Amino acid sequence: MLTFEAGKAVTLPVNFIMNGQPAIPDQGSAVLSVSGPDGTELYTENLVTGPTDLRVYVTVPAEHNQIATSFARRLVTITALRGGASFTVSEPYRLVPAIQYTVRPQDVRDFLGVNTNELPDGSIDLAQSLLDLEFATSRAMMSAALTSGEQAELRANEAILYHAALKVIPGLSNRVAMEESDGALSFRRNARKDFSDLQKVAQGRLSDALAVINPTAVDPGFPLMITTTDADPFTG
Repeated sequence: MLTFEAGKAVTLPVNFIMNGQPAIPDQGSAVLSVSGPDGTELYTENLVTGPTDLRVYVTVPAEHNQIATSFARRLVTITALRGGASFTVSEPYRLVPAIQYTVRPQDVRDFLGVNTNELPDGSIDLAQSLLDLEFATSRAMMSAALTSGEQAELRANEAILYHAALKVIPGLSNRVAMEESDGALSFRRNARKDFSDLQKVAQGRLSDALAVINPTAVDPGFPLMITTTDADPFTG
């Protein structure tokens, strides 16, 4: 999920999809709606689209991105017509008080040894990792570490990196075993890459980083071993 700082205008792309396929909406038919976590509509706008547009960039004004919690969700929904038939696309985004970390999705890919096709930015949720770490320690502790200008700042960014890596490792073998041909995902599989050694390294480094961030804790209170059923996306 895309994450933005609260209190600012947010611009994000939304792809027009109808029945699982890219769709060009009828001109003048697209309407934007933005809702809060409880479903309350916060903002609406008639969108202008061109005769070849498969994607639109929408901007949500800053006044609709205010929050009073550690994070909040917004849901962007576009309803439109194609050939007179109605369809709807939705894109959520997350708001946080401030983005204080400097780690980026490419840092996670570099650690795992994969490329953007195998692990795109949208599949690496750094903000979710920070939130998990805040709940495991405290928001004040993570914020202090991330702005310390000391070793704790380096370790806090590393903690986010390795936590994010651990979240994606369970399904990564399937991702990197797939081939792309002419931009379409094929069903051909290469040899599956084993990420178990990197998983152990990430667990150890995450534990070490948390020990610096919260040196008085006997146990970080966070499950360092993140497990997920590694199902094949085609066969289940």
